[in-house]
Amino acid sequence: MSTLKTRNPVISALIFPLAPIAVIYLSHMLCREIWLASYYVPGEDGGEAEPAMALIGVPFLLLVGSLLLGSLTWLNNRGSPRWLTAMVRVPLASFALLLWLIATIFFMGQAEAVFSHWQVASAWLAWLGSAGMFVLQQWDRLCR
Repeated sequence: MSTLKTRNPVISALIFPLAPIAVIYLSHMLCREIWLASYYVPGEDGGEAEPAMALIGVPFLLLVGSLLLGSLTWLNNRGSPRWLTAMVRVPLASFALLLWLIATIFFMGQAEAVFSHWQVASAWLAWLGSAGMFVLQQWDRLCR
């Protein structure tokens, strides 16, 4: 049994979806200058569409994913077969993790520049910490 208390609804909501959304916005705020220097071309059509999608669309999809993952937990508590909910939970959690990673890397500007920009290193640490908690939370849901 896990020593983490991820079954508390408040803790559960803080781990997912609030922490991923906070990490996306934190990466955007920390690495804004790096992103502008790397990707933004003034006057280019659609230069605002990608950040808007990453700041609005991805958090919305993460909220929908959290509702779906919560409903799978509810089904597990009501006696649904664990293998059936696991077949849906694993791809759904993997997709949420990938979507969250892509949005975070997008705002880093130079994701490989960990040693030359402290902002990128901070964004990676924030993502790794919150992603680790999310994986532990989902593992706890699978094993109960």
